[in-house]
Amino acid sequence: MSNLVLQCDALSKSYRDGEVSVDVIQNLSLSVYEGESLSIVGSSGSGKSTLLHLLGGLDAPTSGRISLKGQDYAKLSQKKLGDLRNQYLGFVYQFHHLLLEFSALENVMIPLLIGKKSRPEAEALAMDILTKVGLKDRVKHRPSELSGGERQRAAIARALVTRPACILADEPTGNLDRKNAQNVLSLMLELKQEYQTSLVVVTHDDELATRFDRVFAMQEGHLVAAEG
Repeated sequence: MSNLVLQCDALSKSYRDGEVSVDVIQNLSLSVYEGESLSIVGSSGSGKSTLLHLLGGLDAPTSGRISLKGQDYAKLSQKKLGDLRNQYLGFVYQFHHLLLEFSALENVMIPLLIGKKSRPEAEALAMDILTKVGLKDRVKHRPSELSGGERQRAAIARALVTRPACILADEPTGNLDRKNAQNVLSLMLELKQEYQTSLVVVTHDDELATRFDRVFAMQEGHLVAAEG
């Protein structure tokens, strides 16, 4: 088996709703290995996005353990957790979250500059991946000047430019038409293969989900494996 990248054991997450405790995630365990792709499907409110936020260290579980590259989130300070996340994780969302005042090139450079790359090196790396996602001729354009599909390609480039160990994507094709959704997913899978990056995608689209190595359904706070 390939190297373990991301793992959670006996994970649970509850929220208070007035006097009632609502269990969103219940005793869930998952292992993500280097270079593999996983999709998670389920109805709205089933806990898919909550799970992704927990795996990304953006929220803390009620109980259970999460580790990234062997490091337990619970044993890290907020700064060290942030550093770990920046080093090994990339995020893609339904909404692109590009900074509107910056060009596509500048948006993709940001994670590299945060990671202390020099500006010339950051620009070269950002240009390389923007070329890979088909935006070579659009690098100077701001998000408002890009189509929906182009904005999502720029967001994917930003997530992958640091060559993270794992990409966590929450409904990355949710705002796209069928053709653009298929194209964006194909791009993510191609780059995942090239970079040997793990890919965990939450989607409501059962058809797209079948293109992943492993497919899970979120049901009543648990993951149920399905045939990919």
